[in-house]
Amino acid sequence: MPQIRRNNGIMALGTVRKNEVFRSRGKASSVLLWSSAAIAVFCGMPGAGAQTAASNQAPQIAGQGEVREFNIPAQLLASALATFNRQSGIQITQASGATARNIAVKAVRGSMTPRQALAEILSGTGIPYHFTSNRAAVIGAQQTVNGIATDDSSTTLAPIIITAKTNRNAASGPGYQGTPDWVYETPSSVSVISREAIQNAPTRTTRELFSGVAGVNVSSDNAQNPGTNVNIRGLQDQTRINTMIDGARQNFQRSAHGSSGQTYIDPSFIREVDIEKSGSSGVGGAATLGGSVNYRTLTADDLIEPGRDWGAELDATTGTNAYHFAGSDSAAVRLSDSFSILGGISYKNIGEYEPGEHGANYNTVANPNTIDGSQVWSGLLKAEMAPTDDATLDLSWLRYKSEFIYSAASEGGLDDINDITNDTVTATFGWDPDSELIDLKARLWYNRTQDQEDRAARPAYGAASVTYEMQGIGGSLENTSRFTLPFADLALNYGIEAFRDDGDTSASGDLIDDDPWAAWWYQGANGSGTRDVVSGFANAKFEHDTWLTVDAGIRYDHYKISGTTGVITPARTIPGVCILWRPNGACARYSNSTTIPASLSEVDADLSGGGFSPTFGVTVTPTDGLQLFTKYSHSYRPPTITEAVIGGSHVGSYSAGTVFAPNPSIEPEEADTFEIGANFKYDDVFQSGDALRMKVVAFYREVDNYIAMGQIDLSANQTDYLAYVNLDGKTPMKGVELEASYDAGRYYIGGSFSYLDADYATNYTYNGTSNLTTSYILFVPPKTKFTLDGGVRFFEEKLTLGGRVTHVGAADGNIGGSLSGALVSTWQSGDYTLYDIYGSYKFNPKTTLRFAVNNVTDVRYMPALGQTSYPAPGRTATVSLNFKF
Repeated sequence: MPQIRRNNGIMALGTVRKNEVFRSRGKASSVLLWSSAAIAVFCGMPGAGAQTAASNQAPQIAGQGEVREFNIPAQLLASALATFNRQSGIQITQASGATARNIAVKAVRGSMTPRQALAEILSGTGIPYHFTSNRAAVIGAQQTVNGIATDDSSTTLAPIIITAKTNRNAASGPGYQGTPDWVYETPSSVSVISREAIQNAPTRTTRELFSGVAGVNVSSDNAQNPGTNVNIRGLQDQTRINTMIDGARQNFQRSAHGSSGQTYIDPSFIREVDIEKSGSSGVGGAATLGGSVNYRTLTADDLIEPGRDWGAELDATTGTNAYHFAGSDSAAVRLSDSFSILGGISYKNIGEYEPGEHGANYNTVANPNTIDGSQVWSGLLKAEMAPTDDATLDLSWLRYKSEFIYSAASEGGLDDINDITNDTVTATFGWDPDSELIDLKARLWYNRTQDQEDRAARPAYGAASVTYEMQGIGGSLENTSRFTLPFADLALNYGIEAFRDDGDTSASGDLIDDDPWAAWWYQGANGSGTRDVVSGFANAKFEHDTWLTVDAGIRYDHYKISGTTGVITPARTIPGVCILWRPNGACARYSNSTTIPASLSEVDADLSGGGFSPTFGVTVTPTDGLQLFTKYSHSYRPPTITEAVIGGSHVGSYSAGTVFAPNPSIEPEEADTFEIGANFKYDDVFQSGDALRMKVVAFYREVDNYIAMGQIDLSANQTDYLAYVNLDGKTPMKGVELEASYDAGRYYIGGSFSYLDADYATNYTYNGTSNLTTSYILFVPPKTKFTLDGGVRFFEEKLTLGGRVTHVGAADGNIGGSLSGALVSTWQSGDYTLYDIYGSYKFNPKTTLRFAVNNVTDVRYMPALGQTSYPAPGRTATVSLNFKF
């Protein structure tokens, strides 16, 4: 999405009522959009914003011939290349198996092209290099055409083994939908949603960014809620997937009819999304079952071009089908070589969209809920500094504020207004002195997510105001020490991470004044309490020569959960007893039956425990460009506050079968995951400058003690309670994932494919009684999903035209059980195929126009992990302007 940003800082984030927000476009958004258009037209005029071109260079790939200011001090090559990446905008990678350690290079300063600057850096080293595309170059290997070396470097020497650190800071690269190269050099099942993919895909909500990622789905069970709940390989909710913003955990949970875990972030400030699909023994792996999602926010280098001290970006998007407006405005200034600040603000107004009108799923949505839309304000403030030459400190505050309306057709369309506020504060410190023993990283973070819901009065009971809140605080400390052994290089990574979740739910209003017990309709299912997790870990990585890597790790997690909930005993009748017997043994007279009124008692929940989680992996690089790997990981997830402290009853009822209680014997979930995969990373395959990238992974996972909703029989009052229980046996999940791309500059094609077969356990044991009843399971993802994405570039790559087809298979098997049979069919999603077209035109390096049409054939469908009352949007066209200052 195009972005235009000014240094306005962060303003107060207010709210607007439904009739002001969801039914019309705001004046501010219209002014911003048309002002952006005027700026773009001006900047597209001849001479406006033109950059100086190198007059003595032959025609070359766009981006390599632009003159830029370079200031690269004399230093080790690895550090010099990292500085070159930042100042040039060109991504440097290295030939497979090469490293660049302890090679010193001279200073490079002045105005020159990136090609000239790289030549100066490598001058005298004897290291060959060549450019592969407009955004990448390779060092340590010769470019060949028909077997003849054609390096850009002037020297051709015997092969030299070098070392260069993989550029994990690159926000985009030549991979699938702009995936950076470090993904195809990582021997693990990781995926990245790049900055390029984010800008090229205007979205209503952040969850749409994941549509093309292999092995990943996102719940669409409540299309009115702009939050994002990621499902990786069949696992989601209750922190099974560790979702983070800049490393800060987002553990907010709210129980309802559907998914409970939501993360709130606006795409405008996302630099990239890193997705790990298996267990990890490093930071971020504690108390997590199936991987992690980390939203990384913008940095100053994303806005400030090389040779400048400040930069800004403005973005504005509008469209059809109630896509009213989305815009962002951010800026950064570098006050010195060691200090920069960044600030930004964004606004989005999405209205009541229309579903599609065609396709096989048209009649499956008989009674859709009203999709009233939402408004979102976001602000970002960040400071980046380097107190010393070998230390860094980053401070960040991200605020998200959204208002949306929940309106259920089954309740007569009553409007419940939700105000969401999400604050995330992080402090990240790094210390990497000139010592192989120290590479220290530390992080402290704080997160607070609050959902303030104003519930309209129902015919049977009054209005209520409910506050659902989760505060989290945590941190991590890790260090990496490196050693050179006679037979291998050894890297030891070790550290500790810890966090606390503090959940609190409160209710007030006319309903509570009339019936204080009614507060437990909301408080009970969203328990108040704390969860503390402390985790220590250590990893060892052995690298033998350039072809073999062996790594092993161990983690120990300890948890403690404390909380208090209210358990309701429904009213019940005790039948009378015989007080007069007949001679034949029959009863002549019974005493009167006794009615015991409903009662409420407070119950304390106190759980604790711990467990070890090992990992092991082997990586083999038989030839340049090909990496084979296998990995085993064990993961351990303790219950959340919601699972351990549940109580109260279903809204509107105190009767048996709708009351909740904590399960004192609930156990943590554990999983074993086995993976085998391959990375393919080749340049100049069919022609000079092309790039082929691919990652393919097959996996098998078994989950023990899977936690789901079930019924327990508390013998003291013979009442069936709904509680979280551990399922018997194992829940196996297996599948294959692939992401691949080929980019030849003038054209490109890529795609992803996922196959998942999940066989969820259904029965459980409580108090020694097996197979009590079928458990209640949500969210079985579709078995298959694939995306094919391709396009062409014209006019020196100024114009890009592309298309995308996405097919999602049907969800297989029952999702609900006997506890709620009515929901079984509601949550069963069918297959569907979507077609999208998109494009962009760069008027000049400062101004880009983007356009897209999603769901071109206007298919009416229920998205995967959705429900029939929330059909997806029909055909939607958008246009965006991005302007850089």
